[in-house]
Amino acid sequence: MMNDQRSARSQLGDNLAWVSLFVATVSALVILARTLEIAGCSDQCDYPTLETVTRGFWMSALIIFIVTTGAYFFTRSRLRLAWLLPAAGITITLIALLVTNLVMNGLIANESVGAV
Repeated sequence: MMNDQRSARSQLGDNLAWVSLFVATVSALVILARTLEIAGCSDQCDYPTLETVTRGFWMSALIIFIVTTGAYFFTRSRLRLAWLLPAAGITITLIALLVTNLVMNGLIANESVGAV
């Protein structure tokens, strides 16, 4: 009986680890698409800031995925709530995506206002 509960928690955590990989990949592609959208603003955009924000997001998403998934696989047989690690990774990645997207929107809005 106890083995079944541990197996169910491991299954949930394993599935969340895959979801975490999916979220990290899709969010990186979303930010890539945003950079392609900005490519047409020529001299009006602050490209160094946009590059810093973009690369910062990509590195943070990668680090978040590696740390939370690695910690999950290291602790899944030791902790009952180890599945929370990939769940936290998903949450943090989505928050980072939201913040990055808002910063990029702010940079684009400021440049559009300055162009008028």
